[in-house]
Amino acid sequence: MYLKEKWIRFLKVKNVVLIMAGVFFLLVSVNYFATMLLQYWGDWFTIRRAKGMPGAIVDFFLGILMVVCSRISRNLVNDAMFFSRYFEGDLSGYIEFEELAQITGRSAARVRRRLKLLRRLYMTRFQFAKPVVSGTRDRVELPSKTVTCTCRSCGGELEKRAYFTGECPWCGSSDLTARVVSGAHFFWIYDDEARRVNDPGYYQGGRLTLRRSLLAIGLSLAMLTLFLCVVMVLDDLSKYNDPEYLKKMLFADNHLSTYELIHRKLRRDIEFNIAVFTAVFPAVPILTARARGIVNAIRYSGFFARIPSPYVAVSELSKIRGREPQRELRSIVLALREGYLKGCAPEKHGGPLRIGLAKQIVKDRCPNCGSPITGAVDESYTCKYCGSQIMNVIRKH
Repeated sequence: MYLKEKWIRFLKVKNVVLIMAGVFFLLVSVNYFATMLLQYWGDWFTIRRAKGMPGAIVDFFLGILMVVCSRISRNLVNDAMFFSRYFEGDLSGYIEFEELAQITGRSAARVRRRLKLLRRLYMTRFQFAKPVVSGTRDRVELPSKTVTCTCRSCGGELEKRAYFTGECPWCGSSDLTARVVSGAHFFWIYDDEARRVNDPGYYQGGRLTLRRSLLAIGLSLAMLTLFLCVVMVLDDLSKYNDPEYLKKMLFADNHLSTYELIHRKLRRDIEFNIAVFTAVFPAVPILTARARGIVNAIRYSGFFARIPSPYVAVSELSKIRGREPQRELRSIVLALREGYLKGCAPEKHGGPLRIGLAKQIVKDRCPNCGSPITGAVDESYTCKYCGSQIMNVIRKH
């Protein structure tokens, strides 16, 4: 709803092209550097004055710039997707920067700067609201379309803002979102019998198991390639001044008829292996981080499925895993940004930071006085008319 969808798709393709081009430029430049160093080792004047050296240096930095730009753009796209889904799950239409700061683990000023950048490049349909009352904070305002819905308490029909909560003007009931909040986003109050929220797969992103297997295969191949490159380079270096090997190759039935030709072949092999090592090495930390994120997401999804409550405090998660709450929150936000988790979201309704799971409003009226329950955001609710404490107003669906 808040993303520039077509532009995002174009950027994803652009990022793939950029990283492929960057790796190509790095491969070519590093191969040239290795060739010059091996062929003219010690003759630094010749190396510096070589005709292709300026071009190779330009290619090297251009390749680094392409890879860095691709990574920055990918991080911005992930931020845009996270904020968009969080906005779609909001129930009030107004989100303070302090709330976003606590959820993302960044400062409020940094969140503001990031949202300003995202609004210009990747996002739309939201604005920054200035405080109208002294003492209130700046916040994000989320405009949206209006739809017609029916109050399930008194049957009255009214127009309201889609995705946001509201109160019936006739009876005051807040049980309106059951008909308008929908979609595979972070916050649901929607009676969908097809859900299986006690199934870990409900909280997992698309094809996590397959993606984890592919990442494991890719990481194994990358590590094996690096190991083979190191072994082959060391082997070629050991052969470079080995008289027995040189004599064996000299008298073998091949085109290597002089020591210079044998040395040239060894140098080409060394250059090629160094270039391959340089191109493959950056993939190892990237694949490792993604694999760790998927493993964490699978662990979180299993834990969320076992929790009977519609909420779980971040502090409780940190106790179970023995990590700092802020570190735990960063892991969850990262998994959400990467699309490894779904069906959950960080929430803060004036209390401790917690993770909201699939929820359903199950009580519409106070059992003591019969007045409508309005503005319920937690499992317990205090009646605004008689002051009764009502439990289990919201449950995990």
